[in-house]
Amino acid sequence: MAVLLNCGCGHKVQPKSTPDTISVSSIQLGGVIPATTDRLQYDGTIQADKTINLSFQVSGTITSIPVQTGDYVLKGQKVAEIDETVYRNQYNAQQAQAKLAEENYNRTLEVFKKGSIAEIKMLQARADFDQATSAAKASYQNIVHTKLFAPVNGYIGDKKIEAGATASPGTPVVQLLDIRSVQVLVAIPESEINRYKVGNTAAVTVDALGGEPLLGKVSEIGVLAQQNSASYNVKVHLINPVKALKPGMLCKITFTPDNHIASTDSASHQEIIVPAQAVQVDEKGNNFVFVADEAGKKAFRRQVQTGALYSSGIAIKSGLVGSERLITSGYQKLNDSTPIILNK
Repeated sequence: MAVLLNCGCGHKVQPKSTPDTISVSSIQLGGVIPATTDRLQYDGTIQADKTINLSFQVSGTITSIPVQTGDYVLKGQKVAEIDETVYRNQYNAQQAQAKLAEENYNRTLEVFKKGSIAEIKMLQARADFDQATSAAKASYQNIVHTKLFAPVNGYIGDKKIEAGATASPGTPVVQLLDIRSVQVLVAIPESEINRYKVGNTAAVTVDALGGEPLLGKVSEIGVLAQQNSASYNVKVHLINPVKALKPGMLCKITFTPDNHIASTDSASHQEIIVPAQAVQVDEKGNNFVFVADEAGKKAFRRQVQTGALYSSGIAIKSGLVGSERLITSGYQKLNDSTPIILNK
């Protein structure tokens, strides 16, 4: 009996382990809201309407580039020049050949008129004269091409080479930016790209210019996704009369609901909007959120299907009914059925 009693006294009952209670913050969803009452906003970058890389058509040593990055140049203004010595000598030689051919033709023509030579001789002399004249004109074009002129008004965006270097045909020398109007480049997710079409209006705000909204229109919608991305480029055209908008400036683009292409599905006009940070993605690429039970004691994981991204949050197409208490912080430590305490 004593042995049994001692054994009984030495046995310790292990307490049952329970999950830790996690403190979380939450919001009460208020049901579905009309998606058309919100505005879609994206980040964008301003680009020049035209970017022209100017290059020589002939090769040679650059003697001068009389412009600097940031200079404003006018149409027809010289922006670069290469040494024309070789091409000038070639032209002079061709010009001398042309004069000799002309003199030979005139003499042959006089003899032909007297009937002393056959017509074929006169025609051959004339052909030689025409050929030499054409060669001289072509040679002169090489001299013309030793000077590089701005084809339009614009700013020098970059100097690709300096004086003293050797220029090759087609190799950019300077970059000219035409910013009388600009394009705003916007990356639109694949789930939203079909909402827009060319001609839609958009409000563009640039913090660097005080954030005053500028009205623009969609000028181009990409049909090829960006590399390693499920986004498509959309361009918004803006008039830039005072040239205050500069390439590279960051901006916000807001598309109003009137821009959206109407959907035949009436359900698409009612969506549940939740904070974007509350939506997580698992290792399989599934989106999910955590919601609290009615008593606020446990968290439950809900798989959801997301929709459009708005300035106030992200739309939920399925997985929620709109009356749940959504957990917005502390969810990183949660699993399905984890005990929770709601922060007041």
